[in-house]
Amino acid sequence: MKKALYILLFGAILAFTMLFILILVSCGGDAAPAVIEYIAPPTPIFTPDPAASSTPEPDPISPPPGMAVSLLTGMYISEEAAVRRPFAVVYNNETRAMPQAGLMQADILYEVLAEGVTTRLIAIFQDFDAEMIGPIRSTRHYFTYFALDHGAIMVHHGGSPMGYAAISNRSIPAVDGMRYDGSVFWRDNERRRTRGMEHSSFTSAENLLNIAEELNFNMDAAGFLGMFEFFDEPTAPQPENSALSVEVPFWGNNITRFEFDPESGLYYKYIFGNPQMDFNVDEHVSVTNVIIQITNISHIPGDTEGRRNVELVGSGHGFLATNGTYSEIYWQKDGPGEPTRWYDSDRNPLTVNRGRTWISVIHNEPVFE
Repeated sequence: MKKALYILLFGAILAFTMLFILILVSCGGDAAPAVIEYIAPPTPIFTPDPAASSTPEPDPISPPPGMAVSLLTGMYISEEAAVRRPFAVVYNNETRAMPQAGLMQADILYEVLAEGVTTRLIAIFQDFDAEMIGPIRSTRHYFTYFALDHGAIMVHHGGSPMGYAAISNRSIPAVDGMRYDGSVFWRDNERRRTRGMEHSSFTSAENLLNIAEELNFNMDAAGFLGMFEFFDEPTAPQPENSALSVEVPFWGNNITRFEFDPESGLYYKYIFGNPQMDFNVDEHVSVTNVIIQITNISHIPGDTEGRRNVELVGSGHGFLATNGTYSEIYWQKDGPGEPTRWYDSDRNPLTVNRGRTWISVIHNEPVFE
């Protein structure tokens, strides 16, 4: 009872004080306004429960029943796939390997130099059911960083000595065609006859999921960090910078290109002057976002095969092409086991448009038109 009387008395005093101040101010005419000192309010009699008074932030998009938002693409995928560990598949990217199979089901695609002017692709698959994936080639030590960035299982057919050492030293689960040729992997007889053995190795989504279960790999993607944030609506971050065409100089005469289609909002990939196609669906390979990661690429001293080092631990700059425009971005990777983080020009976490992303790792600056 006393506590209630104190509260009422305090309220009355506070109301009278405020009324007195208002009368003084209103009667002042042209006189200088009164200066009122800030007085801290009294300690509240009770503290409300924050959980009871807070309002949760709504999700940017609400998935339909049985669906979830992919951390790789920002698109709807099945709840089962969304919690499944991805695969990082090493693709042959020579002329004799084309058209490759399964590229249009990859969520993120990396392209990086191997030997000579030849690049290889590392395709990250999470929500996929392709009956044919390949041709698959051997891995290199720096390819493992792409797998580590997504907590992915490495899929390759052979590897350099440094490539095998990196898989072992970094404890990356892997499925190697040198061990599973004829079971998980098979040879396309026509390609083997006309193009050579190294351009004929294929696998499938079903085979990869089955061997992962057989080898008792941990398939839980819990703790996996997505690389990007996603815009709710299609966005051009810097509309003044036109990127209707993106020219990517890898080495020598190997200059790939992306052409933007305003109607679909997609970039279509060209290599060696020709469309890069997906054999499974007979479609021109396309993505929503193109990222150019610029870093130092050098030959390994004394390596008679012409193998390279690609510096992917450290930091540097690059570019994002999306929605027909480009902007400068930055990347940072603090250690082999640390994720690559991407930032916009203001050094905020990078936001991209929802869809598939192609990441080209190069030594030189790209050309935008």
